Amino acid sequence: MSRRSTAVLITSALAALCTQHESVTFAFSPPSSSFDIQSRPSKKFWSRLLSASPEHAIEIDADVDNGDETTTPDISPLPIHTSVARDAGPLFKEEERREEGDGSFTVIPHRGRFRKRVLILCTGGTLTMSVDPTNFNSLAPVQGALTEYLAGMRELTDDPEMPEIISHEYKPLIDSSDMGPGDWAMLARDIHTNYYHFDGFVILMGTDTMAFAASALSFMLQNLGKPVIFSGSQIPLREPYNDARKNLIMATIFASSDTVSEVCIFFHDRLLRGCRATKVNTSKLKAFDSPNLPPLAEIGINIEENEHLFRAPPRGSFRINTSMDTRMITLRLVPGFDDASIKAIIDAARQTHLKGLILQLYGTGNLPSIKDDFVQCLRNATDAGIVVVATTQCQSGSVILGHYATGQKLIGAGVVSGSDMSIEATTTKLAYLLGRQDLSIDEVRDLMTVDLRGEMTPESEMSPPPLASAYQKAIAKKNRSRIY
Repeated sequence: MSRRSTAVLITSALAALCTQHESVTFAFSPPSSSFDIQSRPSKKFWSRLLSASPEHAIEIDADVDNGDETTTPDISPLPIHTSVARDAGPLFKEEERREEGDGSFTVIPHRGRFRKRVLILCTGGTLTMSVDPTNFNSLAPVQGALTEYLAGMRELTDDPEMPEIISHEYKPLIDSSDMGPGDWAMLARDIHTNYYHFDGFVILMGTDTMAFAASALSFMLQNLGKPVIFSGSQIPLREPYNDARKNLIMATIFASSDTVSEVCIFFHDRLLRGCRATKVNTSKLKAFDSPNLPPLAEIGINIEENEHLFRAPPRGSFRINTSMDTRMITLRLVPGFDDASIKAIIDAARQTHLKGLILQLYGTGNLPSIKDDFVQCLRNATDAGIVVVATTQCQSGSVILGHYATGQKLIGAGVVSGSDMSIEATTTKLAYLLGRQDLSIDEVRDLMTVDLRGEMTPESEMSPPPLASAYQKAIAKKNRSRIY
């Protein structure tokens, strides 16, 4: 089937959903892993479209005018995020690119190169640390230590089946607790700059905020077709016994893989999807887990890959979007909480243009049914254009708003379900969508419930809720067995 006929079929199918709109147009740009939609339909249209296509991750790229509804994208200035380190810039050989007359560059193929090439970007972390005698013998990152260790690792340099490695250490090295959107954007830009000269990328950093960084880059790197593997260690590489050496070697192996085309974390003996991982332990070597998705791969004597979990390669061109709007707060409720204090926090935050509120609720998304004032506060927040997302405090499982009566109140207040996303994925996804600034608040709310990077389980694949009826269980079983 030709591209033109494919575009006609897709346009016809979408147009059938909104026959009441005469001015709707669709721009189809094959090949692409997602639709770039330019239109001016109503919120009802988008709701019908999203519900009609749960298996597709649709990112809306639109300036929507809903007539009597005020849903134009927010163009207020975003918070400015910077990094203390500088971008690495091009890390490939100058002879591998040719400058064109218009100032752009063309990548020259690597003729005769039989080994893959992996770029290691190191921001710091325990892996690079050593004892600092000037600071009470505490651990501190050592500039240049990684480069020195890599040169002496013969399993990386002498084995012809291992990829060629080029490494870069940022100056200064950054503690992961100091890293934020500015540093994540720096990593995304350096991957973008070197994307066509390397077969994969390894990012070494501290473990404290690694899951946040991996989730953020999952959204920043659009149409990613190569592996980006985060890793680090619990014990410094300089110690005789450590986990750093194995983590570094395996991260490099997976970064040269032909089957991985997404952001992942490799730690201890498992490869985890980046936007599904969370840190679960501070003292054991198995520091990360992916509670709502099995590991993409596990290592023992052999590497056991769960190939059915890998994301399909993209069909669009690689690009990045590094703007993130971090004007949000996260609240974890505890029994007996003072809703008046929380209301005061929200009201005060609204004065500083709060855009997002993430609630960590009990169980499947419940809060005390007697807290009517708090529910009214949430309703006022959503009416004021704040995106309120409900997540669960449980390590595994999903939010199911409406299953219990208390959850129905949240739906009425305009609260959005975070499904089974981790808190790391929820915060970075919301910051990414708000940072795009080409989406209205209603579109951001809709896209928070759509799987964009594998960060959530589609509703059709979810298990039935607790105490579900026989009919609900049968429908859920049918949906899980359906082959698309």
